[in-house]
Amino acid sequence: MIVSFLISKKSLGMEYLYKAGFWAHILSSIAMLTAIILLVINYKKVLKLDGIELVKIFAVLAIAIGSHSQGHMELEQQYGYDPIKFFTG
Repeated sequence: MIVSFLISKKSLGMEYLYKAGFWAHILSSIAMLTAIILLVINYKKVLKLDGIELVKIFAVLAIAIGSHSQGHMELEQQYGYDPIKFFTG
């Protein structure tokens, strides 16, 4: 039963589900979402930080967003995975 499910998913053009890059992309999404939630929850502490600490936080956030967007481009080029198609039809 599981094998037939996996075969049917491959035949539907969802082979990207079997690639490590896809799961790394999902993991980076979860990590970024967690970081943003923690920043929002602790915004009073973040506002009290000095300038250099804020620059460090936003630099790391910028690197994370850039890396995540490169993952989008790589998944689309290699596997045709475009998550925007799920929302726009």
